[in-house]
Amino acid sequence: MPKVMQWSTAAEALAALGAHLSLTQSGVEAPPEVTEALRKVLDAAGLGGVDELPPPQQGMLASFAKMYIHQAYELVEAPGRSTGWTFTDPVILDGWGRGSMMVPPSIKAAHPDLANVTTFLDVGVGVGLLAVSAANVWPTTTIVGIDIWDPSLERARANVDSAGLGDRISIRKQALTELSDSDAFDCVWVPSFFLAEADLEKSLPAVLQALRPGGWAVVGIMHTPPDPLASAIFGLRTIRGGGCVLSTDRAIELLDASGFADTHSVLSPPPSPLELVLGQRPA
Repeated sequence: MPKVMQWSTAAEALAALGAHLSLTQSGVEAPPEVTEALRKVLDAAGLGGVDELPPPQQGMLASFAKMYIHQAYELVEAPGRSTGWTFTDPVILDGWGRGSMMVPPSIKAAHPDLANVTTFLDVGVGVGLLAVSAANVWPTTTIVGIDIWDPSLERARANVDSAGLGDRISIRKQALTELSDSDAFDCVWVPSFFLAEADLEKSLPAVLQALRPGGWAVVGIMHTPPDPLASAIFGLRTIRGGGCVLSTDRAIELLDASGFADTHSVLSPPPSPLELVLGQRPA
């Protein structure tokens, strides 16, 4: 029971952060006593300065808080479901999409060749927000996003249209294992944490072929948290979502075996847990 109470405190603290930021973003006024109680929670957690963050960062934090709470609830309600990305809750779908917008700037900074990408393949496009971010990071690039999950694809097309980027971003219903493009892209983004390792291993030769000579595959992996409980939770979340937990060495091994050259890893700046493992198609 003490452990349950400790965890319930953490869960409600996350909810309090999300609630405070949601009220701030929406302009809705809660009862003054609730507003004050939320403020006391944030102060006790050492987050009293959260209101000083720029609004986009506040929005991202609120989205993360809601996403993790909704995903945890889904785990409790459907612990026996098959593994895979089968979420339909828009809070979960959009939360991961908001987080993915940090990926293109990290890719651009990972290697000088990636400063001016003109053609970009987004594997697992989700709700399309990574693709929208890529269009802003590389203002002249054209982007193809592929995914197999209809609820995500529907939201991706709506987000692309809303951003006015329909002339630069194409969305395709396609699995990575069915990729058949040839000499088409300067960069291919491959998020391992949404892909089964067997599918990733099978598909990397096709990714190599889809790149132009000299182009780069960027395999995203997540740092496993050092805390044993956090690490176990990360593994559970990834496996239930249909992904795999890859080490840096294993990602490099897979790229090397598929014919990529100059394989190496690049850490994203803290606090991002993302690590990019790069491999180049030989010229």
